[in-house]
Amino acid sequence: MNEFRFKAFISYSHADQGWGAWLQNALEGYRVPKHLVGSPGEFGPVPRRIAPVFRDREDLSSAADLSGKIRQALEQSETLIVVCSPAAAASEWVNEEIRQFRRLGRAERIHALIVDGDPQSRDPAQRCFPPALLEDEDGTVNEPLATDARKWADGRLLSKLKIVSGVLGIPLDALRRRDMQRRQRRWMMAMGGTLVIAIVMAVLAVTAITARNAAENRREHAEELVGYMVGDLKTKLDEVGRLDILEGMGGRVSEYLESLDPDEVTDESLNQQAQVWRQLGEVAMEQGQLNDALKSFVTSREIIAELNRRKPDDPNYLFELGNAEFWVGYVYLEKGEFAAAQLAMDNYLDYANRLVEIDPANPAWIMEKSYAHSNLAAMVIRQGQDNVEQALQEIEQAVVLNRQAMDLMPENTAYRSEYGETLAWLADTQLMACHLGEALISRQESVAIAREEMERDPGNFNLASRYALTLSGLASVAGQVGMANRAIENYAESRDILARLSALETSNLSTRFDYLLREYYIGKLMVESGQVEEGLKKANSIRMPLNALLDEESWVNLNRRISWLSYLLDLSDMEWLAGQPDRALRFLAEAETQLEQLLEQEQGVEPFMEELLYARFLHWQQTDRDLFQSPPFDAIKIDFEVRDRRCHTRVNLFRQAILSGEKENAKDLADQLLATGFYAPGFIRECRYYGVCTEGG
Repeated sequence: MNEFRFKAFISYSHADQGWGAWLQNALEGYRVPKHLVGSPGEFGPVPRRIAPVFRDREDLSSAADLSGKIRQALEQSETLIVVCSPAAAASEWVNEEIRQFRRLGRAERIHALIVDGDPQSRDPAQRCFPPALLEDEDGTVNEPLATDARKWADGRLLSKLKIVSGVLGIPLDALRRRDMQRRQRRWMMAMGGTLVIAIVMAVLAVTAITARNAAENRREHAEELVGYMVGDLKTKLDEVGRLDILEGMGGRVSEYLESLDPDEVTDESLNQQAQVWRQLGEVAMEQGQLNDALKSFVTSREIIAELNRRKPDDPNYLFELGNAEFWVGYVYLEKGEFAAAQLAMDNYLDYANRLVEIDPANPAWIMEKSYAHSNLAAMVIRQGQDNVEQALQEIEQAVVLNRQAMDLMPENTAYRSEYGETLAWLADTQLMACHLGEALISRQESVAIAREEMERDPGNFNLASRYALTLSGLASVAGQVGMANRAIENYAESRDILARLSALETSNLSTRFDYLLREYYIGKLMVESGQVEEGLKKANSIRMPLNALLDEESWVNLNRRISWLSYLLDLSDMEWLAGQPDRALRFLAEAETQLEQLLEQEQGVEPFMEELLYARFLHWQQTDRDLFQSPPFDAIKIDFEVRDRRCHTRVNLFRQAILSGEKENAKDLADQLLATGFYAPGFIRECRYYGVCTEGG
């Protein structure tokens, strides 16, 4: 009997997670040719499927300490597949996994998949093989079994077959001959050179011919086809990258299945067909084709609805129907059609309620109800700030339900993890209503859960990163209520964790960016708390490395550009406070240039409204001129009505009142903020400087 739990363990750097996901899907979705199943292989009888395959996003707390979960998975894995690239070669985590697998005596079962770099290069920046892949612990040099997945080398298809051959322990030619037969049939049907349509047409043709023999064969081949679509579709679609082809493929599969006699279409066939349409919808969403996504998701929902009509008391189909409603509602939400989104999300909640009615003690169904309330909260928030109290009610209900699921199944760490994230979301929603005390309590509980998770598995990269970001959330709230020292401590702990993670994986630009931002937050709080010289030095120290990271355009998005803009504006304000007006103006001018670029490139100013208003205030403060009276800013029209109740938004309205000479309005806004407990050091400093704070401020 096979004593291994996993057929393969995929080791990869965080930078190559896309390749890791592709490889896992390719292996688990591969169907071994029927004539080979059960035949003798190098490692025993050839199985029908290569599953399960272990892939996790973990890292090391030190170069010599793998987490217990990873060690156990390595011990239970029959083979090790290393995704090789310069990032993997530099990863202590990947290197240690290879060493550990060698110690298990399975060195001959290690396979390498090259995705980047040069295996022959002497340049450390170009090498793709981790050191442990090349040498045993006794120094013996090894020649790794490698395949190159890049288009100009083996390509994905041949690389997949080579890896399958190695994992199964059978000759590559046996797989290639079978694959060639399949490919020949597909190419015979190709029209216009479109490979994906050719694949579908060929399989449909073979299926249709065979279907004339017997109804059983019709079902078998139809289900095999749709199973292929479910298991391999996403990878194929990503490679093709053309929505019209994707729709054609989905439509042809659907047409064939619908042509079958209803008595011959099994529930499994329908369920698989619904999953195909859902995948088509997800791909369309990724490409920004919302109308096409909606069409696919609606079709998927209709198919699941038919299954629900066949078996109305089957909770699995109720579950699927609820998820189908979610996807439909999600598209409507993205389209800004809130009434339709509300209907779909309400339906999702109704199905979740029915699941709980069927089995009130089932924690999975209770969690579905929690998710439904969370989605309703998100939808309310997307419609604007007028109904923030309604959003609070929905997310509070989600927290209560999540807690119930935890109580029913306390050993389920996933429920507890979800609870921590829902608490963080609750805190963010409370901040939208400027409920600072409640937000602080929610954040504290969220941090406690994140810390507990990290301490339970200290080598886990994701858990450490999540704890660091949760600490930052707590620090943000602490700073707003005037607990500057507490905020600095939280930011410092977050920074240190992110610095360690960044050093372990130097190719992870996002982690490095987050680490630098925490250093900036600390410097800002220090300046606002009176430690001007030290804080300004800290804030200035990260300007060059932060700017250098932004030169890596492949990973820069709007949020990161806005973070850089906020940094420049704060740096200008800090220099002005330190008595350096020339430096303050220089950074302000750089920020205004960034704003001009955003105005040219983005539709509307909503994403960077706060930064725009802050820039206007600083420009007036430092030059005594209104930025909004000079181009291109003079074309901006802003409604200053207080609908957004966030404290930060009120601070900017307070600043605009100061700028406009509306001292009484500024005083009213300041009083409102102080009444909520908002005592951020920067706001208190400005409030006192312009003489509008009450005596208590």
